[in-house]
Amino acid sequence: MPQTSDEYRRAGWFTLSLLLINVVGDGWSGRPGGINHQLLMLPFTLAFVVAITRLLSSSTQRQPPIRWCPKPALWLTVIFQGAFSVIFAYECFHFAFLGYRFRGFAMVVLFALVVLWVSISRRPPNGTRVFALALASYATGLSLAILSFPLNYLRSDMLPVILWADTNLLHHISPYATMYVGGRVYDFPYLPGMLVGYLPLVAANLDVRFGAMIYVAASAALVFWAARANCRLEVSALLALFLLCPFLQYRHELYLAPHWFAITLAFVLMQRRRFAWAAVAIGVSMAIYQFSWILLPFFVLNALRRRGWLEALKLSGLAALGALAIAGPFLSSATHRIASNTVSQWSLLPHALAEPMNFSYWVTFLIRPDKLLRLQAVLMIAIFAWCLFRDRCRDLADTLRWMIVALTVFVLFNVLVDGYFYLMLLVPMLAYTCVANHWWSNPDSPEPEPEPEPVARAA
Repeated sequence: MPQTSDEYRRAGWFTLSLLLINVVGDGWSGRPGGINHQLLMLPFTLAFVVAITRLLSSSTQRQPPIRWCPKPALWLTVIFQGAFSVIFAYECFHFAFLGYRFRGFAMVVLFALVVLWVSISRRPPNGTRVFALALASYATGLSLAILSFPLNYLRSDMLPVILWADTNLLHHISPYATMYVGGRVYDFPYLPGMLVGYLPLVAANLDVRFGAMIYVAASAALVFWAARANCRLEVSALLALFLLCPFLQYRHELYLAPHWFAITLAFVLMQRRRFAWAAVAIGVSMAIYQFSWILLPFFVLNALRRRGWLEALKLSGLAALGALAIAGPFLSSATHRIASNTVSQWSLLPHALAEPMNFSYWVTFLIRPDKLLRLQAVLMIAIFAWCLFRDRCRDLADTLRWMIVALTVFVLFNVLVDGYFYLMLLVPMLAYTCVANHWWSNPDSPEPEPEPEPVARAA
């Protein structure tokens, strides 16, 4: 089945969004500072909003042309892998005082991966081969980071805090008890599902980053497994761009991978029309990370559109059960602490803590940072009301579209904006691109016969 220009145009806007996230990263923290930095970020923020709007447009006929196809995308992964090799070497020296070490063989391995990507990009591409190499490259890069870069709370305290809280849990101490490390005081700020997600790694005395690797690899495998046989090259190219984007590899200490896996599983189950299990997966994701709370109303609205109020109530109940199965044992100790960490502590800030792309910094010239949550609530209600009264969310593609709109607006106006929030946003964007382009298989329609791999793909 030949791919249409509309499908490649969507993939192109996804790629452009990913490139903007990589260029901005964590917002070039500290250079420059204050309002000058925010003025520098503003064009990137506006460009990202335009890219998202173009990606989600239901009609692509009048959009400006954007060139994308798998083979040039693979050459972009060569650039990504080379850029990560440079960043890896930079990290070795820049954070040497935190125990980071330069290991010559690591650079040899990373260089070999660049050569492999050049080789595969020069040959007629094969979807399975591209996916396998992308997954192996990601796992190799993270393994080298684990070997060369020790987890240090002075560099990033996300995974260390989870490690300490899980260690407390294994010793029958409340994970939400105050922790004193060096001269710092920590209160565990995350939802209980984040504890549960990493608990097996801590119990086995393994580096928790291996857990993150497993969750990311499983998420990518789900996306690839769901693809039609004759669309796996396109899907694998997008997965390679995501897995090998320098910002994801540079942030080797990210903790959101369990949430990525849960929402990816939910989207794939929705595509396979396993809505009850999708509801449970959505519920589990809600127990892991609060951004899933934004997704639930659109998931329920999709159920209402498909089969009425009874279906909506049934799936809401299953989502609640999924969340309670994970978070229930921790509710009494977690509720107050989570409320304090996510809402109460921001009342004294002069502006939002937002170094990357955002609108919240500018809004806090008009309202206090602790009032941003109310603004976000109003915006979420407005978006949901639009969908409710305009007959939206009737199919998975449209449901994902409005989930992405809500998440994007929520992140841009959040009191705290970190660069890795946008990596999380790429997960539903990737699923939407596959669904809207009909690259994922549909159990309601027969699977087309796989076509032989093309000899070459024109740019």
